[in-house]
Amino acid sequence: MPMSGKRQDLLNMLCDLSDLSALVTGSANIENFLQRTVALVSGHLGTPVCSIYLYDETADELVLKATVGLNPEAVGRVRMGSGHGLVGTVMATRQAVCEGHASNNPHFRYFPETDELAYESFLAVPIQKGVVKIGVLVVQHTESDYFETSDVMALKATGAQLAAVLENARLLMDLQRMCSIPERPVCNLGFIKGQSASGGVAFARATVWGRSHGSLVAESAVVDSGTMADFRRAVKNTGEQLSALQQRCAERLPESAALIFAAHFMMLKDPKFIDRMAEQIEKGDPASRAVREVARHYLDLFADSPHPYIREKISDIEDLAGRLLNNLAPPLPDGNGDTSNRVVIAQALYPSELLKLAAESVAGIVLANGGVTSHVAIIARSLKIPMVVVQCPELMHLPEVTPVLVDGEVGNVYVDPSADIIARFDASHQAIQKVTGLKTSVRAGTAHTRDDTRVDLLANINLLGELPLAREMGAAGIGLYRTEFPFLIRPSFPSETEQYLVYRQVVAAMDGKPVVFRTLDIGGEKTLAYTDSVNEPNPELGLRSIRFTLAYRDIFEQQVRAILRAAAGSDSVGIMFPLISSVDDFLLARQVVRDCQDRLKADGLDHNDHPAIGMMIELPSVVETMAEFAAEADFFAIGTNDFVQYMLGVDRSNKRVADYYRPEHPSVLRALERVVRVAGDREKPISICGEMAHDESMIPFLLGIGIRRLSIDPQFMPAVHQRIEGLTIGPCRDHARTLLSAGSIASVHKALGNI
Repeated sequence: MPMSGKRQDLLNMLCDLSDLSALVTGSANIENFLQRTVALVSGHLGTPVCSIYLYDETADELVLKATVGLNPEAVGRVRMGSGHGLVGTVMATRQAVCEGHASNNPHFRYFPETDELAYESFLAVPIQKGVVKIGVLVVQHTESDYFETSDVMALKATGAQLAAVLENARLLMDLQRMCSIPERPVCNLGFIKGQSASGGVAFARATVWGRSHGSLVAESAVVDSGTMADFRRAVKNTGEQLSALQQRCAERLPESAALIFAAHFMMLKDPKFIDRMAEQIEKGDPASRAVREVARHYLDLFADSPHPYIREKISDIEDLAGRLLNNLAPPLPDGNGDTSNRVVIAQALYPSELLKLAAESVAGIVLANGGVTSHVAIIARSLKIPMVVVQCPELMHLPEVTPVLVDGEVGNVYVDPSADIIARFDASHQAIQKVTGLKTSVRAGTAHTRDDTRVDLLANINLLGELPLAREMGAAGIGLYRTEFPFLIRPSFPSETEQYLVYRQVVAAMDGKPVVFRTLDIGGEKTLAYTDSVNEPNPELGLRSIRFTLAYRDIFEQQVRAILRAAAGSDSVGIMFPLISSVDDFLLARQVVRDCQDRLKADGLDHNDHPAIGMMIELPSVVETMAEFAAEADFFAIGTNDFVQYMLGVDRSNKRVADYYRPEHPSVLRALERVVRVAGDREKPISICGEMAHDESMIPFLLGIGIRRLSIDPQFMPAVHQRIEGLTIGPCRDHARTLLSAGSIASVHKALGNI
């Protein structure tokens, strides 16, 4: 069905709205931003009325915050409980309401302040971040039955795109009390052995994340200074700095959609934040004291919140207040708080915080807690930021600007290293660079063994910035595009349109080569701060991966629709479900894809109507039912990281049991052989996409059991290519039989090096 002009105009509008940063930065304050937003939506949809209601969590009420078409005096006065009126019904049900004759609906409620009786056509959608209520977006028209399906779709997508910014506005509605950050002396440190999370090296002065700006806000033993003119200048300079950082972040990571600093901009526009500071200055307080005291009110309220997604905003407040304080006076001699070309030391980082550091050109990162498998580490590798994980909380009290050397190649950290260590480090680093330069000149997408057996090397992709390297390596396709990263690096769930714009670039970049999209795989170590699932008692066995998306089908459907639309015209796109435990789960997830195809067809939107539908093999339950899966799925990918973890009951990020995480365990090897054999019998493609795929000691075994597709990070392709070209399939099969007959880890080890 051809797309109508109106529908095309609506899609164009959504693409325009995807960059909300210009609307935020161009607004004088939050109220002005909201008013400009409703005017923009009203103009695009051709409706005389557009309104935004925000949810007041304390009162459990929706409050009219901006409107075009209704009585402007109603703003701030009209309130309704969840479930009251049509707007309240939208919030309570989390579903859109579209009425051609609104006054006939039994839920209709008239508010005299609004003068809205003349508007019969009513369309409203919830604004939400996953399970978090934010508000309701409403459009109205005098003409009955005015709104079409395309209008509903457009408003839903618009509401999703507005969610991140409007959430920040809602959180800034009422802030009280104070808090502070304690300090304690640091122990003597020198050499610290850790684990490499991201390769590369960095030697620079240190700054402690979460303390540098936080200490500026908490500091009381200082001589406060600054006039109103100084304060206004600091606000202006801070806004300009944030705009520059936002631009750099968007260029480096298009997935961020320029919303990483949305909370900062909202606070800069918020009268309860900036104007309250100005009021204190007018009463005689020095500017720096006013900034500290107002920031502390925010910090205390956020710290006491029971909601993790609100507590996460503490770092945003500290960061913004710290920037204001730095801009109020010349930088301190030690550069306290500056992360540009610094080694940042942190207890933990959210993905969005890592992006801020990347935008500021951080030199390297040391995490004083955590595991090398965290998704922050994966993002660091994608951004080529050296990162080492250590178990050393004393580092959090390291004096600012202490020289620190981070060796991400082997996982070492040197505090205030000697000249000899620096010299050895420089020589070693230069040698590594020379070898790496030789290896990356190899185009490694397809390898052949000595007896000419073809093995395809597919790329694992986390971020759009990795696509050029995958193409340079000649990758045979993308065997695993981790769709959770646009979710992890953003402050809220990306809308269907935002996901579509990212996925379309992935398909286009591979120019007809296979691309496999894994649906949202969050939970466990991959937590989203803006969901309510971060406090599960056992997250690895909790509401993660396919379980999460099936529980929140609206989020799942948005993603599937975005993938199908991005794959329009392609014959080589696959959709893969993670953490499938039963055939029932697979069939249910596959039906979601088919339902989305039906709706896209009915809506007249271009999409892919024949994607390959496959699944990850990660759970032991799949091994015994592999034949049933092979009868239903189009392809398989074995995620060896989780497969080993669940087979052996080992948390691979827990250093106390790390030695029990054994990919070479006999039960793991035999289970792998079994699922590969069943897939081969049914002629269903199967690949390996975990860390085992680039483990050179395990490659002969994988080829020996029949694996002909390896999906790996692009930087590993040259070494894996070289390893495969030195092997012959016959001996690999013999080697695999030897390993499969071994009954202990020790006997497997004895045989591993024999080929």
